[in-house]
Amino acid sequence: MIKNRDVEVLWEKYEKFAKMSNDENFTNFIEKFSQRIVECSFSQRDKEPYCGVAGLVEYSLELLKNAKNISTAIGYDIQTQSLIKTCFLSEIGRIGTDIEDRFVICNSDWHKEKLGQYYDWNERCEKFNVQDMSLFHSQRAGISLSWDEWQAIQLSKDFTSDENRFYAEHRNRLAIVINLAKQVTLKNEIDKIKGVYTIPF
Repeated sequence: MIKNRDVEVLWEKYEKFAKMSNDENFTNFIEKFSQRIVECSFSQRDKEPYCGVAGLVEYSLELLKNAKNISTAIGYDIQTQSLIKTCFLSEIGRIGTDIEDRFVICNSDWHKEKLGQYYDWNERCEKFNVQDMSLFHSQRAGISLSWDEWQAIQLSKDFTSDENRFYAEHRNRLAIVINLAKQVTLKNEIDKIKGVYTIPF
């Protein structure tokens, strides 16, 4: 079964942090796509991280918490506004394009019962890399990104891939923090699903 989240509480925190970014275009984007962001699952199956309604919201909040803790722990002086925008935008492409959701509800009882699959790929949604779509949404909404923020979003999926290898050799502090925070965030969630020890961040 997929996790039952307190959507109102999560969204209240999400909106609060979004406003702290001090970027009007960013907060306008969050407001415009609020329904789709709230409904967006991070993954397709209940054994995968942050599956279900508000999965993306919960992931983003956990990523921000871990990024702030890691930034402090390793002595990096990264502005909170920059962490908020990068953490919230790095996976925002999971909502889909500007008109089509990336995932749709799975209607197959067999897939739900046997595979724990609650979401299908939306065949009407163009295929894309999540981070590319995240950057597209940012550009389309007129969200101002510094080079460090752009690079951190670009590298947040996999900095070892061929397309990111050039950037990875010159990763900035924000990109390093986001990558570390993502690893911790996903590992902690997977450990919770498996019922094993999690890192106490």
